[in-house]
Parts: sequence; C-alpha cells; structure tokens
Amino acid sequence: MPSKPRNRIGEIYGKLTVIRASDRRTKSGNAYWWCRCSCGREREVAGDKLSTNLNRRKPVVTACLVCSKELQIEGVCAKNDREERKRRAEAERQRMALKGRVPDSWLRLPLTDAHAREQGKVLFFRGTHCLRGHLAPYRINGGCLACSGQKPSAHEH
Repeated sequence: MPSKPRNRIGEIYGKLTVIRASDRRTKSGNAYWWCRCSCGREREVAGDKLSTNLNRRKPVVTACLVCSKELQIEGVCAKNDREERKRRAEAERQRMALKGRVPDSWLRLPLTDAHAREQGKVLFFRGTHCLRGHLAPYRINGGCLACSGQKPSAHEH
C-alpha cells in the first residue's frame, strides 16, 4: 500500500491553489490533487507536477488548461516580438551601411515583412542580398524583385 502523501492543501503553484486530495494515483504512486485556478476552473494534477522550482527539468503544471494555453501563447508572442525587434535592428544597421549606394526610395521602405504588413505595404528592404546575390527590395509573400525581373539590383547600376 502506498505511503500517505504530505498534505498540500492551501499551497499555491503558479495560478493553482491546492484545494483537496484526489483518490487517484499515478503509475509511480504519486497522489493527484484537485487544484483551483485563479480564473475559478478546477483541474486534477499529479503531485509530482506541482512545483515552485523554476530550474526544474521536469514539466510542471501552474494553471488550468485554458490559462495554460493562454500563457503559452503569450510566451510565444513575447519571443516573436523579441526576434522581430532584433530583425529590425539588424535591418536598420545593414541599411545604414548602404546609404548612398542604393536608391533613397529603398531606404524609405519598411524594414521587415512584419513591418510592411503593419504599414499596409507590399514591399520591404532589409539591406541583405538574396540567394542569387541581388541587393533589391522584397515582396511580402514573394522574393527579391530583381529575381522576378521587376527592379534592377543595386549592383547592376
């Protein structure tokens, strides 16, 4: 017979507060606990998934299923925002090095495809060479304009 689990009632793990023990056990013998999320939903969680240790390698449960999904989406959005800021900073740096060597109209274009979408534009200019070596603006859902024959590359002046 498994040992009696330590009483976790009242303990808080992220958005979850342990409210009562469950009759279930995991295959390894850990007890399940009923937890209430800060949003009011309840969730049954295995005791070995409840932890406040942020450096823990095993996955932990810190919210109900709905809030967990929202937290995951927020995390992905924050990561994407950080990466977009890096892309824009890099594009700005590359474009500054090209000032005077490319048309000024290209330097007035948005920095990245996401930047172009925000402004409702179709073209953007990062200041990088395409796979074929052209230095030209790009279309949002396409490629280099020089590759499609719409604009000459800056190297072909």
